[in-house]
Amino acid sequence: MSLKDKEKWDKKYGSEEYINGKEPSSWLEENAGLLCANGKALDLAGGEGRNSVFAASKGYQVTCLDISEKGLQKAQALAQERKTKITTLLADLNNKSLPENEYDLVICFNFLDRNMFSGIRQTLKSGGLLFYETFTLDYLKYSNFKKEWVLEINELLHAFRDFRVLRYREVDEDPKAFASLVAQKL
Repeated sequence: MSLKDKEKWDKKYGSEEYINGKEPSSWLEENAGLLCANGKALDLAGGEGRNSVFAASKGYQVTCLDISEKGLQKAQALAQERKTKITTLLADLNNKSLPENEYDLVICFNFLDRNMFSGIRQTLKSGGLLFYETFTLDYLKYSNFKKEWVLEINELLHAFRDFRVLRYREVDEDPKAFASLVAQKL
């Protein structure tokens, strides 16, 4: 991401309102039964922290990475409000390498950088879980997104074909279109 991206996200997160609300993604919440009660978690492009805080409430030690200082400040405020603890790190994910075999859980919502797929694979421990949800090609019908910001049909399945897929869906319901994956690293 660039300075322009940082400024864009700081502006989006600059209001008092949480742009995606304070509750976790429904995909994460609906599949919370797959989460274990402890371990280390990484939230990529965690924004205002709603999913980080949820994972922390389930017993994970969570690191929330994002390019926006404003988003991370709101993530910390939400963690405090919910009486949980998360670690926030300001990071440009385009220039961030992830440590090997570090995390038991990686969550990534509404963000796509295909170059991160290998980093996700590398940073997850064997048996670790990946929760990933982002926009698909069908979303272009409802938005002015660029094509490189959306997944092709079945792209997540293909990208993580060496994982055990536990849950998967692709949804196209005006005005949303997205793919959701829960997979376990073998």
